[in-house]
Amino acid sequence: MCQKNTSSKRRDTMKNWFSNSLFAIWIGSLLFGGDSFGRSASDGLDCLNQVDLKCAQDIRDELLQRQPNNDEVVQLLRRTLFHEGNYADLKALLESEAQNGETTEDTGGYPYLATVEAFEGMVVSTGKAVEVRHDPGIDRILAVEAIEVLEESRSTYDTLFGGGPDHDIVLDIFPTAKRFMMASGLPPESVRTTGVIALSKWNRLLLTSPRSTSRGYAWKDTTAHEYIHLVVAWRTKDNAPVWLQEGLAKYLEAAWRGERKNYLSAYQMSLLAKAIRDDSFVPFEKFARSMAYLDSSEEAALAFAQVATMVAFMQSKAGDSGFTNLMDGLRSGRSAEDMVSSLSGYSDFNEFLSAWKAYIRMIPLIQEELAELPVNLDGAGEDFDDDPLLGARQDLAKFARLGDLLLEADRPKAALIEYRKAIDEDEPPSPSIFARRSQCHMALGDVGAAQRLIDEGVRLYPEFPMLLKSAGDVYRALNQFEKSIAFYRLAHDINPYQVELQQLLISQYEASGQTKMADHHRYIQEILKAGGAYEVPPSNGEE
Repeated sequence: MCQKNTSSKRRDTMKNWFSNSLFAIWIGSLLFGGDSFGRSASDGLDCLNQVDLKCAQDIRDELLQRQPNNDEVVQLLRRTLFHEGNYADLKALLESEAQNGETTEDTGGYPYLATVEAFEGMVVSTGKAVEVRHDPGIDRILAVEAIEVLEESRSTYDTLFGGGPDHDIVLDIFPTAKRFMMASGLPPESVRTTGVIALSKWNRLLLTSPRSTSRGYAWKDTTAHEYIHLVVAWRTKDNAPVWLQEGLAKYLEAAWRGERKNYLSAYQMSLLAKAIRDDSFVPFEKFARSMAYLDSSEEAALAFAQVATMVAFMQSKAGDSGFTNLMDGLRSGRSAEDMVSSLSGYSDFNEFLSAWKAYIRMIPLIQEELAELPVNLDGAGEDFDDDPLLGARQDLAKFARLGDLLLEADRPKAALIEYRKAIDEDEPPSPSIFARRSQCHMALGDVGAAQRLIDEGVRLYPEFPMLLKSAGDVYRALNQFEKSIAFYRLAHDINPYQVELQQLLISQYEASGQTKMADHHRYIQEILKAGGAYEVPPSNGEE
């Protein structure tokens, strides 16, 4: 909270601030006036509450011309700098105020100081109406592809929803989970418990680097997911409830790359199949306002599956034009339940829910019981802790460790015996054991057995990079190069920090004549080898 001081100190503060500020527009205050004098700082704050950053910026700039020393105007200045991600000017303003005896604490949901600290040392990469800010070290490998994701997301979702934010989109990729937590304002215990690794908040996108997790994660679709939150909030003046925002974001998070069919994770599919069998759905009332009221990560995963399939069902009835109509209705003040029901052709939401339950019973779902892949942040966890079975069963993990030693000693047949001991038929299957057993069969020359294992493993755990890399190896051995590249790329999109994986992509792209893609991954490989110091400009694009 800002402590007010004397007007003279305020004038000194603003003098110091404007001497270095991009907003030295006060100089022309006698030349610019017009019919906007009726707008106040509170109007600017209302614009921010409605996710209209451009409106707030316009009001701020107008007011700074006339009332640069007004406390409320300075509050709006501070708030808009924070929303637009202008941390350099925000830091200058805070330091100038501090020099004049004013202190700013991170209260009221705006972690100014923590965000400035978390952003320290990061650099900016720009694209078309997008900015990606990242660590200058090896996280530079994310910049080119992050820009591509944001540009494609703006094109895809702005079209789908009938418009998008009228300002540059800022994505901050924080190199550690700790720095993400600082900038997010979320309690660390909540982040570590729920596995939150990204946010759409304050007109910006905040992301944890995949480097900070034990095996990486699908950060590209996560970026698109968070942009959907931003564009929906902007289009509706933030009138879309959490359940609908999450349903839209989950259903459409891969649409930027032309994919919609596989919008549920295998784990969510297994939970939904169980809920259908047992009629054990999460009651809608329990998450209608917020997912925060749910009791466990499993319940949350099921709730996400429910709302995503609700949106898919609405789309099956209304088509893609329904998304624009939905945004317009919410913006005008209609309830989400009424809009979703009417667009789907039903008289009320209860009728919609009954029809939705019949719809999801027709969806082909994974019937096996699966375990949720754990999220370990900033080096937390030990050996096998990224495996949902072996991380919890040290009695089984010891067999896997012995198998690893035997495989390294070029004894694949003996390793296979130990890996089989690491399987408990009464427990969900282990993704890493699928990959390891496949590697053994490859070493034994039985590519067919390796293929059967890896196909089953990828079907159940399609976001486990070790499985995806092993699948690439199998299909490379089968001379199915396009499929091999596809699996290597999937592994790269989750965990791009493996030098060996980059070399495999380089060789596969070169063999298929895709020299630009080979050069792009060679650039990434050199950055990784040099610890972030490589300076040759990147290239990423199909020939």
